[in-house]
Amino acid sequence: MAARNPVPADETLDAAAPLTLREVVAADWKLILAGALASLFLASILTSGIPEGLVPNLSAPYTYGGDGLFHAWMAQRVHEGWLFENARSGYPFGSNFFDFPGSDGGDHLIIKLTALLTGGWVGGVNLFYLLGFVSCFIATYVTARGFGLNRSFAMAAGALYSFVPFHFLRLQHLFYTWYFVAPLFFYLALTIYRTPAKVPGTRTTLGKLALAACGMVVLASFGVYYALFGIIMLALAGILSAVRSGHLQGMKKAVLLCTFAVAGVLLNVAPNLVGNFTEGRNPETAQRLPLESEIYGLKLMHLLMPRGDHRSSTLRDVARDYSSTPLNNENATSSLGLIGAAGFMLSLLVVALAPARLKLDERLRLLAAIIFVLFMFATIGGLGSLFALVVSPLIRGWNRISIFIACGSILFFFLALQCLLHKRPRYARYSVAIASMLVLFGLYDQTASACRDCNANQKVAFDNDQQFVQNIEKALPAGAAIYQLPYIGFPEVPFMHRLLNYQMMTGVLHSSALHWSFGGMKGRPGDLFYRSLAKEPLSHQLEVIRRLGFDGIYIDRRGYEDNGHAVTEELTQLLHMPPTIVHASKEIVFFKIDDRAHPPISGLTPKQIMAQAHYFADAFGPRYPGDMASGINFSKPGLPDFIASISGLSGVEPWGRWSDQGKSTFEFVQALPQRFTLVLKAHAFASNANKPTKVEIGSHAYDIQLTAGDSEIRLDVDLQGENTDRITFIPPAPISPHKVDKSNHDQRTIAIGFVSMSLVTP
Repeated sequence: MAARNPVPADETLDAAAPLTLREVVAADWKLILAGALASLFLASILTSGIPEGLVPNLSAPYTYGGDGLFHAWMAQRVHEGWLFENARSGYPFGSNFFDFPGSDGGDHLIIKLTALLTGGWVGGVNLFYLLGFVSCFIATYVTARGFGLNRSFAMAAGALYSFVPFHFLRLQHLFYTWYFVAPLFFYLALTIYRTPAKVPGTRTTLGKLALAACGMVVLASFGVYYALFGIIMLALAGILSAVRSGHLQGMKKAVLLCTFAVAGVLLNVAPNLVGNFTEGRNPETAQRLPLESEIYGLKLMHLLMPRGDHRSSTLRDVARDYSSTPLNNENATSSLGLIGAAGFMLSLLVVALAPARLKLDERLRLLAAIIFVLFMFATIGGLGSLFALVVSPLIRGWNRISIFIACGSILFFFLALQCLLHKRPRYARYSVAIASMLVLFGLYDQTASACRDCNANQKVAFDNDQQFVQNIEKALPAGAAIYQLPYIGFPEVPFMHRLLNYQMMTGVLHSSALHWSFGGMKGRPGDLFYRSLAKEPLSHQLEVIRRLGFDGIYIDRRGYEDNGHAVTEELTQLLHMPPTIVHASKEIVFFKIDDRAHPPISGLTPKQIMAQAHYFADAFGPRYPGDMASGINFSKPGLPDFIASISGLSGVEPWGRWSDQGKSTFEFVQALPQRFTLVLKAHAFASNANKPTKVEIGSHAYDIQLTAGDSEIRLDVDLQGENTDRITFIPPAPISPHKVDKSNHDQRTIAIGFVSMSLVTP
């Protein structure tokens, strides 16, 4: 069947209607293939240098630190099974990933395939990164052709967009390098904008709806940020279509596609939603504040600045000088390059001149509107901040929309240039030369030479870690478990002295049969167990991990103020031997543990594991055995095991604990006795003294009076057949010490000073 928009054989600038993606691929597949291969090898050369990059590096990671380790860890998990569950991290509790939602199923699936193809996470991650350039080129080329650009300009747009600074500077945030979805969203926006009025008697088939749904689910599977940015574009295109045409067909199409995109995101995060429903919400993960959208937005100058390692020393100095201005963080990766910046500024000029009603190509109008709205979401104090206040603060990194702005800006630049040259036909013959010069100039501006010293140092670190862990693996039986110190939470925790937040992952990354204590989700039982255990004397820690069958202890000296000298010396004395294996850098040491038990732990619940360890801990710290009669000593760290949870209490002080909310609630593991005497030793702060404090036990309420000094209250309780497991104290007037005495900087709102509490039955 003949194409409805034949592709011209020459490279003259035509004004034919935009092509469909299918028509572009059918007509230009040879060019697309050539550009894809060129993108792959150019990316390899720019990353590794010459001659190293002539053959893509699949043996040592392109990045080996920071968030790069986090993405490597995820890649290893999907290679070994899938993302959500892995028994080798967080041992013996395991490590699940349900508390960290992300719409990244497409990224994980591709990494699994590349890891299977290359034999491991290293090659899988590197190949995934290189293929990101390929996917971006293909998507941009077909979109540019869909917008009506000729082949030369489409090739140039594809090359420049694939090699924007963002692609290199975001290497540690690996998934953001697969931004091929951005140009496809632009193409969909164009189709929405140009949606014709409905012809009577026509109808959309179920097959087309299913195809559209599948396509949007795929696009929504490469990051929730990119899905949201795409939805914003499609919604805007629908509104503009209605304004332009006077009918609602474009709006209906936009709503339908946005609905499919939202469904795709929900499909991706469904395991997270189910996990949170079954295990309960984790208050320690993915917590965001609205003000963070102000911090992680971008400024106009971030888009216009050259990259900080620009080839030109003059431009490099300009970028580095600007980096000292306020609110510079990951938004420094937002550089559009000079060609993209030119397109961006031209688009803003079109928006500014809109009242003049200039005769302008409708495609340029659409691109200018999209770029402007995206910028309004990205800029600090813009629509992104409003979104955080009104909808959700979970989306905070609005600077990441810069890669969508880059796509629109590059398309705008080349489309405007094509329109300009179209008015001067004698220049049409030079389109290939113009495109070639722009590509060469753009690549010079947007890329930097490979950092050979960086690559060499990184490879040394990788090889040393690999050798160290392989030596451990040789010294231990398959399936052995290793306890890691110091304790550091996962994920998104601050550095600990010189220890970065994901450096403890190197153990599991370089092993295939060992189990490691690090990597359990923070706030979950395994993490809380290790968090508490790490505060115990080292001799006690050793007893506990022996009961759990750990075969060795891994000490990272970088996490200690004294460089780990004290803990290494103490372990040497406790185990009666020096470190078994020492890292080449001397920063990490390993002690083998003899005389350990190997109890059957697989399949046990967290409580059963803790029972095996004879050590219990949760969010309230270590648990100690007790009963209601012996009660609670509030000056003692942790809680007795008959308490399920507490709320409204501050931290432990030498004498006890203050209430720090409007009420303090104690939930018991078992129902309270029907008749008992509540024995409370406590005191009241400031105006709370000698005034009634309400005590609620089930539906029963009592008033007690506490004095400024410690006093003992004995309250007889008869529940009269009611079952309850809670006691709540409601003080009359909680107040901050700072309000009572301005010289006191304690801002807590306190009232009751709990010293001890017990329940005595007849």
